[in-house]
Amino acid sequence: MKKSGFKSLLKKIRPYAVPGIITGLVMIVILILKGIWPFGSSRIDYFDNMQQVAPLYAHLWDFMHGKASIWFDWYTGLGTNVSMSISAFSMITPFNLLLYFVPRSYILESISIITLVKMIFMSVAMYALINKKYNNLVYGLKVMFSCMYAFCGYVILYGSCFTPWMDIVAFFPILIMAYDRMLETGKKMFYICMIALCFIINYYLSAMSLIYIFLICGIRMVVMQERKQWKETAWNVGIGTIAGIGLSAFVLVPVFAQLSSSQRGGASKGLLSQYAGWITSSIVTDGAMAALQRWMMLYGLAFVIAVIIMGIKIYKSDRKQLIYSVAMLVVALGPVLMEATNLMWHFGSYNGYTLRNGYLISFTLICVAAGMAEKMFADIPLKGAFYRRQTAIVAVIGAVYVMIYNILPINNEMLAMAFFIMIFAVMFAVYMFMLIRKKEFNCKSVILVIALELFIGAYALIGPPKFYTYEDYQIGDYVQYANDAADSLDIEESATDRIVNPDISLNANYPLILRRGALSSFTAALEDDTQSYAKRWGYSKYFLWLLDSGGTVFSNAVLHVTQAVNINELDSALYTLEKKEGDYSLYNTNYNLPFGFCVDSSFSKLDMTNVDWITYHNRMYKAMTGDKETFVTRIYPQAETAGNIKSMTINVGSRSAIYMNIADVKKPNADANASKLESSIHVYVNGEAVVVPTLGDVNNTAYFTDYNNNLLYLGIFEDEDVQIKIEYDKPKYINQSKMTIGLLNMEKMDKLCEDFADKQTDVSYTNNTLTVKINSDGTKDYALIPVIKSANWTVTLDGKTVKTKEIAGLFTGVQVHEGENTLVFTFVPKGRNAGLLITLVTLLITVLCLVINYKRTINVPVWAKYCAQYIYIGLFAIVVAAMFVVPVISTIPAAIYHIIRILLK
Repeated sequence: MKKSGFKSLLKKIRPYAVPGIITGLVMIVILILKGIWPFGSSRIDYFDNMQQVAPLYAHLWDFMHGKASIWFDWYTGLGTNVSMSISAFSMITPFNLLLYFVPRSYILESISIITLVKMIFMSVAMYALINKKYNNLVYGLKVMFSCMYAFCGYVILYGSCFTPWMDIVAFFPILIMAYDRMLETGKKMFYICMIALCFIINYYLSAMSLIYIFLICGIRMVVMQERKQWKETAWNVGIGTIAGIGLSAFVLVPVFAQLSSSQRGGASKGLLSQYAGWITSSIVTDGAMAALQRWMMLYGLAFVIAVIIMGIKIYKSDRKQLIYSVAMLVVALGPVLMEATNLMWHFGSYNGYTLRNGYLISFTLICVAAGMAEKMFADIPLKGAFYRRQTAIVAVIGAVYVMIYNILPINNEMLAMAFFIMIFAVMFAVYMFMLIRKKEFNCKSVILVIALELFIGAYALIGPPKFYTYEDYQIGDYVQYANDAADSLDIEESATDRIVNPDISLNANYPLILRRGALSSFTAALEDDTQSYAKRWGYSKYFLWLLDSGGTVFSNAVLHVTQAVNINELDSALYTLEKKEGDYSLYNTNYNLPFGFCVDSSFSKLDMTNVDWITYHNRMYKAMTGDKETFVTRIYPQAETAGNIKSMTINVGSRSAIYMNIADVKKPNADANASKLESSIHVYVNGEAVVVPTLGDVNNTAYFTDYNNNLLYLGIFEDEDVQIKIEYDKPKYINQSKMTIGLLNMEKMDKLCEDFADKQTDVSYTNNTLTVKINSDGTKDYALIPVIKSANWTVTLDGKTVKTKEIAGLFTGVQVHEGENTLVFTFVPKGRNAGLLITLVTLLITVLCLVINYKRTINVPVWAKYCAQYIYIGLFAIVVAAMFVVPVISTIPAAIYHIIRILLK
């Protein structure tokens, strides 16, 4: 009996397992052939998987092993709230349980295995949906359509770039199963749970998925349902969605609380102004990479599209079904063809990834095709000889393709797009020919051909593709550089003894890898003004990066930087070599200040928003010492200009470090790549070129760059005339630039560090707390702690909660008393308690409703359902008009306008 039961269970599972097995085997073959870990030393990752995902997953790994708080990371950006990253990077997902078993230094490599598991799940989940909705579909097509979803253009293009999005792609078919079940039976619990799960995993893609559900449900109501059913549908979808979001509030509320105050949540134009910008956008302005992404969303769907075209032709007499299918296609393909629709679906803007909702395209087309194929194709058997012959042919063609691809030189995006369009066009023509010419077309005869089509795309795009030209910041080896440096140099872990990487040879997120506190960060989670304040201190910034390049010996000291890791040799006047292994060296800083110090309280009242780095240094120094003499002297040298060269002599008396920066007077706060001065300036000191290290080139001498665009250290001099020559690429750039030079008095710096040597603070920390014991002499009664102030910190002084203030952007200020003060910082993410309360209340109401409904059916007032209906239909009409009708009207004029602009340029 038991044996019979097991066989019965196995028989039920087998059909679901087949698409997963096929997907897994194909992926393993690709990983083996391309030598991707664990079958070789290559990796699947590029772009954000390397520079953001792997470092943040190192934080997740630390949390899973009890070494970090899920909400907060001590190491990046002087300590950063990562509440938003929890959802944006899909940290709380079943798939990431695999990370627990991966060695921390192999997190980046393990992305290949994690992505493989997600793709297997995608195909099984898609099969479950297809089998449920289109049960009479030929089994071979069920399997093939499921594998199509797992190997769709979105997955093979973006999976290697940003694997966190793949979690929602994997769960989306189950979400739609839950949605269908709710509409068919009125039972909402499955849908509520799936909405909650998806929003916990990734709020961004879940919100996009919710827009899709809102649209297809509206279409279903208007086209397929009787009017009397509308109120039930609107009520169920509305209540189910609200309840699901409510259950996920413990994650969502902290996410949006941080988003509103982070660098991603800056002020924007009014809604009408933004809308005008959206509807005048056009796909004709796409660059090569954006165009490739847009059209690759259709790759692998040639057979699906052929079936849809034939199905529309065959079943056009069924008006309702025809309108429904066409409407679904418009919803799915609208973002591909109309940039306005795409922008609105992305909530107004996107960067880098053209169609983050592209999985909806493949999903919709596959479902529409499955519905038509269910009626079009009979289950006609094929002889084994046919399969064997076709398998041999497909295998040979696949092998030849692999050999040719492996020896191809690096190409560009346009050639890649032309190749994939050609494959698509040829396959589409073949399928259409077979569907039109053969009266009794056997759909099984093309299954292996479809498999070959999918393999061609997957082999090219899984892992770094041949056509992709890396930017310097996208090289995946940065993570391993950091791992190797940590191991070989024995870099100690510390949240408060901070480190710096002046030549930025480890990229921005190395602190997460090293488990060592630093200023450097690219988590997109910093407070909204942190970058601008860091720039005023002399550090570089770019896009959402905060970088170690720049700064001064003083700014590093007040932030309690105690070590540096670098490829380039550092000035022995500022650093002492501790250890060198391979390319990297570890240095101890020669000038150190305690983690936190007391200053005159008048400093807290100064406005630091519109002053430059020299004023920052002088005011901070005066507050620390009471010395009224200038610490950093602003220099106005007499410069001689000859053609494109500006020359000057600086007379240095007492021992001083010279720092200089040059800014574009037209765009002083813009990124370097927005200025014509980018990499157009070379600086020489006493005839020697000043090195301006940047990502990908630590020996670069062209100033300024995206990654090194603020203070340059020119050296320490004493009783000397220093010759400085600035060479511009073009003479006109001289008038476009503004130069600032300061002499930092190193004798005062020596004395400052000596004075504070006996004023060390006693510092300890846990995953989410910081304790600083600091002494005040009564005259300096204001403590500055180098932790960025935010609403997430609760601070106590000797056990009593006190108010704090943001000081100079990078410090938290606290009024203290004479004697020893014990300051305790406790991190509680803003919105977490409110979110937990909403989740608990929602859960309680849901459980209560389930219990009551179990005993007797809950009768919702009809008026409430009608309200839901009118609200839903009204919103549906507005959204359809805004997202589709207006863009349809504006698309062609907008395209013409942009083409004319391009031609005029």
